Amino acid sequence: MYEGKTFSRRLVLYGFANRAQVDRNLRFVLLREIPEGDANLRQQWDALVARMDRPQVFYTWEWALAVQRAYHSTLRPLIFLAYDEDESLSGLAAIALDAEGKQASFLCATTGDYCDFISSTNDRFALVSGVLAELCKQGINDITLTNLPGDSASVAALQRASKQNHCHCFMRTAYECAQVSFERLERGKDGEPLAPGKKRIRRLAKAVAAEGSVQFVHSRAWDGVAPILPGFVRAHVVRFLETGRISNLASAHRRVFLTELSQLLSTPGWLVVSRMNVGDRTVAWHYGFQFHDTWFWYQPTFDSSLQKHWPGFCLLTQVIQDATEIPELTNIDLGLGSEAYKAKFANASRGTLYVTLHRSLVMHWMEIARYWVAKAVRKHPSTEKLADALRTGFSSFRARLRTQGVKQTMAWAGKRVLGSVWARDEVYFYEMTNAKPALQSDGIFLKAIDFDTLATAALQNPEDEGTLAYLLRCANRLRKDDKDKHKEDDSRGFALSNQAGELLHFTWAGRFENFFWSELNSGLPSPAPGAVILFDSWTPISQRGRGYYGPTLGLVVAKIREEGKRSWGFSASTNTSSVKGLEKAGFRRNFSVFRYRFLWWQKIIQKNAL
Repeated sequence: MYEGKTFSRRLVLYGFANRAQVDRNLRFVLLREIPEGDANLRQQWDALVARMDRPQVFYTWEWALAVQRAYHSTLRPLIFLAYDEDESLSGLAAIALDAEGKQASFLCATTGDYCDFISSTNDRFALVSGVLAELCKQGINDITLTNLPGDSASVAALQRASKQNHCHCFMRTAYECAQVSFERLERGKDGEPLAPGKKRIRRLAKAVAAEGSVQFVHSRAWDGVAPILPGFVRAHVVRFLETGRISNLASAHRRVFLTELSQLLSTPGWLVVSRMNVGDRTVAWHYGFQFHDTWFWYQPTFDSSLQKHWPGFCLLTQVIQDATEIPELTNIDLGLGSEAYKAKFANASRGTLYVTLHRSLVMHWMEIARYWVAKAVRKHPSTEKLADALRTGFSSFRARLRTQGVKQTMAWAGKRVLGSVWARDEVYFYEMTNAKPALQSDGIFLKAIDFDTLATAALQNPEDEGTLAYLLRCANRLRKDDKDKHKEDDSRGFALSNQAGELLHFTWAGRFENFFWSELNSGLPSPAPGAVILFDSWTPISQRGRGYYGPTLGLVVAKIREEGKRSWGFSASTNTSSVKGLEKAGFRRNFSVFRYRFLWWQKIIQKNAL
């Protein structure tokens, strides 16, 4: 039991629940972090979770500790422990403050599909009211509670406690989590439940028979899971890039979380990593949990080379079938998200809420207004797209304001506004006339840009927003190439790599003929038959200033020259680093193109270099 004193990392608070006029007298202990070595707290915490009406693995001590270990640099935990008169743990709330200490949320909000206050139903109001009272006392005026189950006793407790603590509460629907109730499944002749989709497994097995048999494997022990995680992470990042998104597993924090969670949950046997193998190759993965009466479908992915055979669908089918054979399990929870495949399995659901509490009435009404405006916007795709663009632009503006200050930001904004009305742009075009020797001896070499290469780059640059945006652009180009393979288009990407596997620079090459220059909003006639233009070069922030631009161009030009083609490059006249890089690589300026623009009118003029 914690002593009633102030410690460097914990503060004991007596009776602040009484000040909130709660139903029951509880003694609260506020911890500034989860004490890892306290086996007694771990046992009491998980025992309290087990007594909940609907226990979830996301509420456990193990889950909260994994979050603390992975996100300690961005989250400041506030762990509220509530003890009754017998000094038994009667309730707890795992809360976190943001890095600035101004906003509060559930500690597991970004990782858990369900988040809640942990206690019996009878103690819920006392717990919730005590927590809100102390947060308000500490000057926390904005509280966001995501993924709160809609059927939780905390909903009524929050509504009542917010009024007593002079907070304005707004609740809206967040997600509808699809579920598979075994009681509602179709039954076979023997009366046993049948998972839908068994025919697809048979079709897939027949289609891949030449590669080997289809096998399903469930791993629960850490020794068995550890070797699987790297392949699962890479497959997940690749799959997201193929669909035009950045996987959350590209984040180093998220990968640390997954590793820590795996070790912590494998000890009590709550972790289940499932795979579908074809011969020696894994074609589908699922990272999930088996907790009390539920098998939780948390994070799946699959190999897109077998996409037409629905490998992810087949794996879920097998998971459901295997789960029905475990007596203590009664359902599969498919978690957050409204993916179409879930609807093919779901026969039940559970809703979650997004709850905000503000001390300020103005902030409260602004929250409500934002919600209804966003809801209206989502009804019209074109309007939603415009809103997303405005939101992205505003976020970029705020980031620039923080990093560059008011003066420089306003000067930049002024130039952008003026440039949207009138502009004069000059683009230099260069031909390779004095190619430098390829620098193979320097331990660097070219790799073709494919989805696996892009995944490696995403994992190496998880916090570099510019590089991640560039990788999505490359992924979009690869997807278009896959759709248009019947067309004559030799556009291809190259990445400069070293022996350690670091990706240092990227560039693309394509036919000059019919190429569209976004800088000019126009195309140009090809200067020579079969000419190849180098375009869309990029260096990750971590590799800038090391001179990789020139060597990359040199290696690409060498490849093009072997094919008997001439290489060209271009750069905006204002991009001095690009101009110097091209000239250093052996390109000679051949001509310039000027674009004069006023509103929607533009004129293109080409001039040969002197």
